[in-house]
Amino acid sequence: MRRIRRRHGVLGIALLGAAVLLSGGAQPAAAQQDEDQKGIDQGNYNVKQSIEFGGRFTSLSGNMQTYDTFVNLQQGARLLGFNTEMSSLDHHGTLFDHFSFSNFGYGGDPNEVSRLHVAKNTWYKFDALFRKDQNAWDYSLQANPLNPTTPFANGPAGYGGTVCTACVLNFSPHEMNTRRKMGNYNLIIRPESKVRFRMGYSSNDVEGPALTTIHQGTEQLLLENVSTTVNAYRLGMDIKVLPRTNISYDQIWNFYKSDTGIGDFQQPFAVNPTQNVDLGVSFNAGASQPCGGTFLASGFVNPTCSAYFNGYSDSGRTRTHTPTEQLTIQSNYFQNWDLTARVSYSGGDTNVFGYDQTIFGRESRSNLRNQVNTGPVSGRRVAAVADFGATWHVTDKLSFNDTFHYSNWRDPAAFANSSCTFFSANLNTQANYFTPAAPVPLTCAPPVGAIAGTVVHNASSAPDLSMVLDSNFLKQEERTNLAEFDYRFSKKFGARLGFRFRHRDIFDNFYETLNYDYFPGPTAATAARGSCAPVNTGLPVSQANLPAGCTLNADNSIAFLSTPGFTPASNSVPPINEYSGLLGLWARPNQKWKISFDTELFSADGTFTRISPKESQEYRVRTKYDVTSWLNLDGNVLIWESRNNQFGQGDLQHNRAYGVSAMIQPNEKFGLEIGYDYNDVFSQVLICYISVAAGQNGPGIQACPNVAGLVQQLSTYTNKSNYGFFDFTYRPTHRFTARLGANLTGTSGSQLRLDPQELIPNQVNGPLNSKWLHPYGGFEYKFSKEWTGKAFWDYYGYHEDPTVGTTGAVAVQDIYVPRNFRGNLYTLSVRYAF
Repeated sequence: MRRIRRRHGVLGIALLGAAVLLSGGAQPAAAQQDEDQKGIDQGNYNVKQSIEFGGRFTSLSGNMQTYDTFVNLQQGARLLGFNTEMSSLDHHGTLFDHFSFSNFGYGGDPNEVSRLHVAKNTWYKFDALFRKDQNAWDYSLQANPLNPTTPFANGPAGYGGTVCTACVLNFSPHEMNTRRKMGNYNLIIRPESKVRFRMGYSSNDVEGPALTTIHQGTEQLLLENVSTTVNAYRLGMDIKVLPRTNISYDQIWNFYKSDTGIGDFQQPFAVNPTQNVDLGVSFNAGASQPCGGTFLASGFVNPTCSAYFNGYSDSGRTRTHTPTEQLTIQSNYFQNWDLTARVSYSGGDTNVFGYDQTIFGRESRSNLRNQVNTGPVSGRRVAAVADFGATWHVTDKLSFNDTFHYSNWRDPAAFANSSCTFFSANLNTQANYFTPAAPVPLTCAPPVGAIAGTVVHNASSAPDLSMVLDSNFLKQEERTNLAEFDYRFSKKFGARLGFRFRHRDIFDNFYETLNYDYFPGPTAATAARGSCAPVNTGLPVSQANLPAGCTLNADNSIAFLSTPGFTPASNSVPPINEYSGLLGLWARPNQKWKISFDTELFSADGTFTRISPKESQEYRVRTKYDVTSWLNLDGNVLIWESRNNQFGQGDLQHNRAYGVSAMIQPNEKFGLEIGYDYNDVFSQVLICYISVAAGQNGPGIQACPNVAGLVQQLSTYTNKSNYGFFDFTYRPTHRFTARLGANLTGTSGSQLRLDPQELIPNQVNGPLNSKWLHPYGGFEYKFSKEWTGKAFWDYYGYHEDPTVGTTGAVAVQDIYVPRNFRGNLYTLSVRYAF
């Protein structure tokens, strides 16, 4: 009877595991069984199973948005782990010879994971991985404007006091709270045969809300409903008909789908007794943001401001299909030669259906009131990649290795955009519309409430009607070759010497056809704007006084057609050649000590970006020393220096990292792992920016040589971090294990404060001076062979330190929204294993 009950217990837990798999999951953190777990022999299988369940209790304080961004572990009951392993005793199981299934995180953790492995010798192998992640991102510094506390006259509550607290966002305008489900499933048929077949499927689904901004007169806050799916299907085969040679062919189909929609997030400010508007996220009364005199004496929003009503939307359905073919060969068929080769080709099509962008509000610069943009988008990406590698073992001590990489991708795309635009004098007046008598490229229905009458244009107003065909082309080609000699002088010393060459070409071309209609209003002269601005501003509007392509109609509207289409010369960047010399040395003075040194000296004759290096040096040192059987030491050094000294850039960068660690285990009762890392990051580059006091050039501030009206200054960033950790384990008896450890990081640094900016009185440095503290500890006790109790504690603390400037002034990362938090987490669980 006892044997029957146990058999039912195994079956019950196995059924529970199957139910968990069907409900979803991903990669287990602690999926392995105990080393001393013997399992139960049932029939032809040895079965090992365990389940750990319990709960977490939390005590949290501080900024919960930052806590969720960094940690996001909440309290509640949890399935901390479930594992099943079945192995055939004679390797001749009926359906499988090995079965393993593991899970963790279920019940509310941000990461839930399940993994399944099933195999039968010589017949098949099947692996499945499923995970569900919660991605919380609400770091208030991200994309937040530098809103000072200057009070707004006549503002609503919170906008007129000595501290304008309501002007400050306590969340990130680019906040995200999405969910991701990922699955990966692979099957190999006849894994040990000369011809084997592979098939697989993977998926990646992301959905949930997010915030973003758009610059349409001011920084409007938008709500984004993220919904994307990527599905990939794989078929492949491996052929081993030649000795020591494997030929693989893979066919892959990728399908991407996006149904993301965007709308205006909130309209908290009244512009009149019946309508509210969104003024955006930038508030600076002293700099007239979002506009001069933002609030009237009545408390209503100034109707001349830029703002949105509840009517902005941006939607479209994106579909991309990309098939890929790949051929791979690996062989050491020829004596003293190791050969590898891979070629792949993919050509995918992208289409956007039902694209629609609707704007309802006001852009003060152009008097825009309503706008609708529609049109199809289509594109194609073609990519060809080839890799070849060969190693020639010249002698037992000397070998030569050469690897070659080639890639060529090109992206042609087209967008046919139709746009209907309507204008009004302010937020409290409806748009007026004009009925043209002359033929027009498209018909636009007036928005609800629009009034027939004189259109309120100004010199910056866009065309009333437009049809634009954009055709873009981007291409990049790359060829890289690495040649290396490797020589082993003895068993204790060796060296390698190599040279890397990379050649890159980038081509960019653009074709555009424009078909515009400019309506008159408030006078016929206002129709002559944009592409049809008069040739001579001192003369009245006439056909003779309009640029080529502009036609003055009898109803005083002006039509513009680009003939031929605007086609600039191909923007081909001069080819860039990069050269690197490589040197490596390794030594093994004795069986316990290994040390290696590697360096790469790099130079290029051009760059594609201002922060791409023209010269760099990289040095790496790694060492490992097994002092005794219970003491192991590791060390590493990384030094990377780069610069781009082209005119007007002044780019300098470095990254210096040093680390040491030790593992100490004098006996089975004690174990300690301890380490320290130091990282020093530096960069500088010249930047041009707008200053509210552009005529006052301070130290290091000059007029920007490329753009009139801007100033130029050297932007410098420094960041130094100290990271230390230890993990101590004490096991006085077989039943009891205690653990204590910590991960501690201290960071300091600085970045450019854009001066002179008197209207922003407080420096906002970003997360440069901060501390991250994660000590932890706990114990576990084995009550019996099957039952183990566990109790663990974690502390998470994040603290941003104030910065003392050269003048003695103290500044912090964000005086408006402190991001500090602390949390104590207690986890109690019971594990049952047999």
